Amino acid sequence: MHILIISRSYPNRINYSSGNFVRNQVEALAKHNLKIGVVGVYNISIKEIRKPANIKKFGFYKEKDKNVSLYSHLYPVLPKMHYLNYRIKFQIWKELFEKYINENGKPDLIHVHTFEAGEIAIWAKEKYNIPYIVTEHTTLFFTNKALKWHYTLASKVYANSTLNLAVSEASAMDLKQRFDIDFKYFPNFVDTSLFTLKKLNISKNKQFLNIAFLDPKKNQKMLIQAFDMAFKNSPDYHLKIIGSGTEKEKLQHLINKLNNDNIELLGYLPQKEIVNQLQSSDYFVLSSNYETFGVVLIEAMSSGLPVLSTRCGGPESIIVNEKLGLLSKTGDSVDFADNLIKLTNSTFDSKYIRDYANNNFSYEILSKKLIQLYNSIV
Repeated sequence: MHILIISRSYPNRINYSSGNFVRNQVEALAKHNLKIGVVGVYNISIKEIRKPANIKKFGFYKEKDKNVSLYSHLYPVLPKMHYLNYRIKFQIWKELFEKYINENGKPDLIHVHTFEAGEIAIWAKEKYNIPYIVTEHTTLFFTNKALKWHYTLASKVYANSTLNLAVSEASAMDLKQRFDIDFKYFPNFVDTSLFTLKKLNISKNKQFLNIAFLDPKKNQKMLIQAFDMAFKNSPDYHLKIIGSGTEKEKLQHLINKLNNDNIELLGYLPQKEIVNQLQSSDYFVLSSNYETFGVVLIEAMSSGLPVLSTRCGGPESIIVNEKLGLLSKTGDSVDFADNLIKLTNSTFDSKYIRDYANNNFSYEILSKKLIQLYNSIV
């Protein structure tokens, strides 16, 4: 079976972390007897153009990644010209698609990631009679930030798709209500094999960990306030925050203002060090205002950590009972503080938590389920 992935984001020569959730799925599928290609036109900001090392990286390139054929075009987007950029990218995408088919043959099925890449699938369906399915990741609709042309395009993409998937139950329900089209829940893939069960910590010192971009929508400000509220007078509890972003100075200023030495910003860390930090932590916390899924929650649970998250969309499909962790009100520091304390007063079975992550979100489990869906269509 020949599957072609079309995505508006994927790791590339300039942005190595873009669309990691799509690459995770591709890596998992590549372990099975499938022919897989990825075709994408990816946005690169004008800011990146100014870097001399990046100039030669724009435009088309193709390569092999673990037997997956990658056809990519890095497109320098025009500031504030979203729809014009989209129309230009569509023309580039058609040329890229034609090149892929000429060199690799016609795929049996196209899997689109996010509606913004969907018009090319409609074009391919009409021209080559190739069916397609959609996995929706976008937060544009859930956060009411979508423009009129987004709704028009999405309606057309979803209506012509053989199957529409969403990465959380909340997103599936929201999209179904907005577009009056059925969506099924199918989670993102997580390589749970990268993580191992942490050793039991019998000391009274407990560490909380947060991993996210330092961005207002991740709301580490609320997390810091809640942690300070819950454990201000206790030296036994520590909070570490991993990530880089625009909020770094503001968050450090808040920590300094609170005079809390038990809260630390660690900045960006590579994957190997993140694994080590998970191993040395006791709890994982996520304070986001909204998440379509929550990969970091699965990574923490794969290490056996109980988790606390805001009710922000995706996490409600992950933390399905209190043996795994707790859910808190979004943006409410008092409620989050209460749940931090409740977390430390609860008993958790780390093996149960890891087994749950493996059995529901691992490469092996989800790739088999997705291939069954492919077969039912092809």
